[in-house]
Amino acid sequence: MTLIDRLRASLQDRYEIDREVGRGGMATVLRARDVRHDRTVAIKVLHPELAEGLGAERFLREVRITARLNHPHILPLLDSGEADGLLFYVMPFVDGESLRDRLQRERELPVDDALRLVREAADALAYAHGLGIVHRDIKPENILLQNGHALVADFGIARAFQDTAQLTMTGMAIGTPVYMSPEQAHGESDIDARSDLYSLACVAYELLTGEPPYTGPTPMAITARKLTESVPPLRTRRSSVSAPVEVALTRALQRAPADRYPTMQEFIAALSMSADAEPVRRASSRRVPLLLGMIVVLLAATGWFAFRARPSTLAVDQSSMAVLPFENLSSDSSQAYFAEGLADELVTSLSMVDGMRVASRTSTSALLRRGLDIKTIAQRLDVETVLEGSVRLASNRIRVATRLVNVGEDRPIWSQTYERPIDDLLRIQEEIATAIVEALRGRLLDRNVQAVSSGTTDPEAYDLYLQGRSLRLRQTEQGLNRAVEYFRAALARAPDFARAHAGLAETYAVQGWYDFQPPRQAFPAALDAAASALELEPRNVSALATTAYATLYYSWDLPGAERAFLKAIAADSNSAIAHQWYANYLAVAQRWDAAEEEFRTALRLEPTAPVRHAVQVWGKMYRGDYARAIESFDKAAQFDSSYAITFQWGAMALEGAGRLDEAVVAMERAVLLSDRGASFLAGLARLYAVRGERDRAGVLLQQTLAARVVPAYDVAKVYLALGNRSETMKWLQRAFEARAHSMLFLRIDPQLAKLRGDPAFEALARKVGV
Repeated sequence: MTLIDRLRASLQDRYEIDREVGRGGMATVLRARDVRHDRTVAIKVLHPELAEGLGAERFLREVRITARLNHPHILPLLDSGEADGLLFYVMPFVDGESLRDRLQRERELPVDDALRLVREAADALAYAHGLGIVHRDIKPENILLQNGHALVADFGIARAFQDTAQLTMTGMAIGTPVYMSPEQAHGESDIDARSDLYSLACVAYELLTGEPPYTGPTPMAITARKLTESVPPLRTRRSSVSAPVEVALTRALQRAPADRYPTMQEFIAALSMSADAEPVRRASSRRVPLLLGMIVVLLAATGWFAFRARPSTLAVDQSSMAVLPFENLSSDSSQAYFAEGLADELVTSLSMVDGMRVASRTSTSALLRRGLDIKTIAQRLDVETVLEGSVRLASNRIRVATRLVNVGEDRPIWSQTYERPIDDLLRIQEEIATAIVEALRGRLLDRNVQAVSSGTTDPEAYDLYLQGRSLRLRQTEQGLNRAVEYFRAALARAPDFARAHAGLAETYAVQGWYDFQPPRQAFPAALDAAASALELEPRNVSALATTAYATLYYSWDLPGAERAFLKAIAADSNSAIAHQWYANYLAVAQRWDAAEEEFRTALRLEPTAPVRHAVQVWGKMYRGDYARAIESFDKAAQFDSSYAITFQWGAMALEGAGRLDEAVVAMERAVLLSDRGASFLAGLARLYAVRGERDRAGVLLQQTLAARVVPAYDVAKVYLALGNRSETMKWLQRAFEARAHSMLFLRIDPQLAKLRGDPAFEALARKVGV
């Protein structure tokens, strides 16, 4: 009697079995009708030899554990049992296909589709991991597609086989070697959620490139490659995938579990950020460019399109401009940071012209990623002219085409093409920069404008600077630490490189603000680096703004800080960061209307930077205007759902409005997005304490206290929420001694309101100077 006949005879009262629809390494899949509920189901029957080795009791126990899973991206378990010695389980019949079917049909999926499906599967796994359930056999065959969405199937089946002696003796691998984590391939017993993370990353890699990261003729050969070889670079196989996606998958595929993302939620957050950064085609079907380092140096390293104007004679006919990333027509598109760096340098240099407003690089790039055409971009950014270009490197020659367009009149103001041997790179840099300056002088600017060089002639130093700048903009602890290394390396090669000094200064200052480095270490280093930059380039707005920032947050010199901020804004009235940081000062000074105006100015100048949206929440929240702060939070979170600070400040606003449960949810997301940063952990601990969950608060408080740099100010607020005033004041005193920037908020922080009037607190506030 066949397997189907045996089941038909045993289950005829419950299921009408139609036919076999699939067969795998562990089970045969049958299509059937559930008689009682009149629905089509899939019955999976374990191969008899496996069922015999496993045993009905263990199988049914493990499968029942997974029956409690209830998630939109998990295929539910409807039934299970034993029939005529056969072990089976029942699921809804999916009238669709598996990811394997789609891969066989398409080989590579569109990037957006692939990332969406992976995030859906990851969300399902994160839910299961939260219940202590690890899948152990994630592969394309076990991810089904229904109406275009992912459904993870077969939870608990591999778990049922784990540590089964008879199967181990027969040499059967539990899991699929191509997707199996190294620890699972080794047969380790303490497999955790990070094993599923590794397997899902293998699936994601295959969806994007058409093949898994590691292949081989035998399971042993595959495992050996995983244990001895680095993760194969994803973008060498598919260059259209963005660098952030490659970074996320590379971390998820690390050999040691400790080197991967700690949780599936953090992997989801990384992929969400990567998706936001994923380039899309322009309306003209041209890809957003990624420039080679030498090409950037060609255009920027010597001249950098920098201008110094004579204020008394400067006249600007066209006062607003957007600089588009240059389109890369070369075969190599692997160096994304060069395009970012080139746009930043053009914007920085053109902004030095008095009266010229230049849209930020982040704003322009974000609109390009949405596929908007030049005219629409100009309208969104309220600019009159657009600078665009293309670069081609082939046969040891460089060809650079540039064009300046008057958008309103729909005509080019000027265009020029340069073609030179690559060997002439350094010699021709100034020639090209000078030619473009001359064109701008003739078309846009008064003839009294003179071009100056404020960069470096060292291509490698410039390359290092661009990489450091790209890392600094990520504002993560690891990114900022690496940015410092790159800026230092650039300065080791080019000590007079003003913008590398300024980038280093900005990075140190941000490290001090986030408590990634001790304030007494970070802020003095920022001031020193800013001073070096200003000695070389006195109008460097980044260095001027950083000096003002450190004067405010480290020196606690409010009058001096205001003078420094106004000096920075005078040097470049289009600097979003100068306006935003000046707004911080105005908030500390409780000049609320002026602060909001400066925050709005920063947002207008850089409308697509997440931080410019987040600070709208910050200002209103500290003002005590919680309703408007929550409105700003909703807008900021909708704009970018992956920016941790947005959710931290949103949580504070929600708490202020009495919406405590929502505040906890927002703060939990901030902790996740920040990679469990110490100040974020403290914020969540405090909210748990406010909600009366003292045990949970205590656990997070201990994790905060174990951080490399303990955020004393935030720890003080946890103790206050726990009702321990003596510890609160002790930690506020420590924050004072550490020169923590947050001490400036003593008078405006709503979470310290109950301390106001306390003599010890008032004395401390007077010592700070607020």
